[in-house]
Amino acid sequence: MSQPSSSTVEIVFAPLRVPAFRNLWVATVLAGMGAWAQAVGAAWLMLELVNRADLVAYVQAANSAPVLLLSFLAGALADTCERRSLQLRAQVWVLFGATIFVVICASGLADPMLVLLLTFVVGVGTALRAPAWQASIRDLVSNEQVPAAVTLSSVGFNFSRIAGPAIGGLVVAIYAPMGAFIFNMLASLALIFVLLRMPKDLPKRANPSFTKLVGDLRSGASYVLSSRLMCIVLIRAAAVGIPSSAILALLPVLTNQRFSGTSMEYGLLLGFFGLGAMVSAFALAHWRKNRHPESLLSGASLALALSLFLLAQAEILPLAAAAVALGGFAWVVMLTTLNTAVQLNASNAFRGRALSAYMTCAFGGLMIGSLLWGSLAQHAGVRTAFLSAAAVLAGTLFLRLGASLPRNSDRFDASERQ
Repeated sequence: MSQPSSSTVEIVFAPLRVPAFRNLWVATVLAGMGAWAQAVGAAWLMLELVNRADLVAYVQAANSAPVLLLSFLAGALADTCERRSLQLRAQVWVLFGATIFVVICASGLADPMLVLLLTFVVGVGTALRAPAWQASIRDLVSNEQVPAAVTLSSVGFNFSRIAGPAIGGLVVAIYAPMGAFIFNMLASLALIFVLLRMPKDLPKRANPSFTKLVGDLRSGASYVLSSRLMCIVLIRAAAVGIPSSAILALLPVLTNQRFSGTSMEYGLLLGFFGLGAMVSAFALAHWRKNRHPESLLSGASLALALSLFLLAQAEILPLAAAAVALGGFAWVVMLTTLNTAVQLNASNAFRGRALSAYMTCAFGGLMIGSLLWGSLAQHAGVRTAFLSAAAVLAGTLFLRLGASLPRNSDRFDASERQ
């Protein structure tokens, strides 16, 4: 029995033996961690500048807005443009934004509107790069290695989402918000260096004309809207994204108001968020084999609703830490379940646009929720905001009655993948 296990492990990690894929995968994971760390730094910087719940929550909205506005366009570009060049230009843009962040922090010129603007600017680069990286996997490995490479890409994305906020919190606690921006600069430089050294014989693509780009957008939208599975995923992604955004959007405010906390307590809570998310990555490896995707999504939604409820009630830091860990666990289960459904079912020709449509709805939900819960916390208190978000998230379970994820989603709508 040991031989099949060893063979399976060898297959899963085989793409990492391809230098181009391995280097780009590692650098992309690092860049993702830098982006999440910067979002944490920007949120704490906003709290230092002005102690207002709404403006602190708006930082997450500014970070998510570019994905909502640009992701589908980025997906069309990823399906039609030269992907290495697209990723390179996008990451240079991220480096530019992160550098400006460092400059304004060092010079004492930071103000709330500038923080929101620069957060949006950095998010633009991330939104443009992500679909190009996802779609470029087939350019880097053999056809036999594509499934394993897609799995590793998903693992890397989730690891960035897990480790990034935790590292950002710890860096902010030790070096102040500017430390998170410097970390993002260094991570961006690493990815740019790798992209510049990519092999020159990758498949080349001519930049599309405006007319062709519009046609690609229309065909992508038609494909997504004609797929029952994709419509279900988009509905559920937006539905869970809106209430779940409260946990990260309001965590700086909760730390400051409820516990009179410093950046050290904030970093500690984000560390527990990352710990919970890390545990979920191991649990999912087993659960996916024998649990219905809808059961995973619904169970995680209930768990995150409980996390939000506990945060509303928490008066001591250990309870808040436990609630945040539960939230990190549930967060990754929800988003990974939905992302996996897209990865396994999207047509090869439309994968970039399908993934970007999913990201548009997921991050659109995060943006809308951040605006909503931030405003509610400012006017009615952080406790009311958390309780309201918990109630909304629990209410999304009714969607399973008409928009349930299918059983064995890896076989659903198989004809669409031909």
